[in-house]
Amino acid sequence: MNLDKPYTKILIIDDDPDFIKLTTLMLEPAHYEVVSANNPKEGKEKLLSEKPDLILLDIMMDSMFDGFSLCNDIKTSKEYEEFKDTPIIFVSAVKKIAGSRFAIDINEQGLRGPDDYLDKPVQANELIARIIKLLNT
Repeated sequence: MNLDKPYTKILIIDDDPDFIKLTTLMLEPAHYEVVSANNPKEGKEKLLSEKPDLILLDIMMDSMFDGFSLCNDIKTSKEYEEFKDTPIIFVSAVKKIAGSRFAIDINEQGLRGPDDYLDKPVQANELIARIIKLLNT
């Protein structure tokens, strides 16, 4: 965690405005600055302009694999090289909807995956614990 800044900045990229609002309400009292984007394109713009310390990324937005693709881009492309070590937590309702997480192994598909994964709905204490763990490693 960067102690020079009063707040750690978290970027939420999710197409569900209710999730963004609820998660912001969880994080701001814990002294996190929250910025958000509603889709991958806006997420890329906010990544470059806001320079977050951590990213919460939905998997399924416009298409089923938007989150996978964006995560891989952030971790591997030259355009986002300064963010390759920025922790990314996937957040998804897939398990709630389908009964299990994705059956694919993104590493087998040649993609760089997230640093952690949380199922929606997220619990504030678990989310904050995971954020602290990733920012302090």
